[in-house]
Amino acid sequence: MDYHNHLNSAEDLVTSYEETRAGFINMALEKNRESTPYIAEAKAVKELALQFSTPKELMASKDLHLSLLTAAGISEKANAYLTDQDREKAIQAFIKNFLEPAGSNFVDELVFRFLLIRGGSLSGKMRNIAGRLAERKVTRTLIANLSVSGIPFSWLEKDTLAWISGDKNNSDIELHTRGLHWKNDDKNRVLIYNLTVPFVGNKGNNVDLCLFDTLPENIILKGSKTKESV
Repeated sequence: MDYHNHLNSAEDLVTSYEETRAGFINMALEKNRESTPYIAEAKAVKELALQFSTPKELMASKDLHLSLLTAAGISEKANAYLTDQDREKAIQAFIKNFLEPAGSNFVDELVFRFLLIRGGSLSGKMRNIAGRLAERKVTRTLIANLSVSGIPFSWLEKDTLAWISGDKNNSDIELHTRGLHWKNDDKNRVLIYNLTVPFVGNKGNNVDLCLFDTLPENIILKGSKTKESV
């Protein structure tokens, strides 16, 4: 198929205002969905903290220990390097410098700071999610076009790395796809997402999307199964 059927000028590659707006709305909705566990955790922290009358009493709660560390700014990575004594000092300093000055509002102060620190990890997570949303859209668009054209396809399951015969009626394929395979004029096409390419960059950089003129079994990924499943 000639590319002129889809592209006539460089402007055709520019995302339209409507598509950009829709993308931002989808990202906002996804961000809210991803933030749900953080809100639930904060509510649980508040319920536990309300059982205590003073900030110092929080030290006695084993259930609040990790939440206090989080609110104090100790990440999971940092926590792995700390001793129990280090953790106690961090919590004590947090209570003295931030919760006690808040007076009777110490529970709200704890919850706000817990959410602030936990929410910080959401930004990095959303960058990955934006890429996944784009992958899903590309995958579903490709499958739709292949199905309309009556072209059989197979897809690479991202967890098992097994090639599976495609079913256009499977509405969840794009959620679990690492790649697609189809034929175009008797030529094989294999699309793989997120592939580390050795000759890109000094040590090999991750490439979002690679398209190969080869058979699926020639694409060997770590842990992949070369025989197609039905």
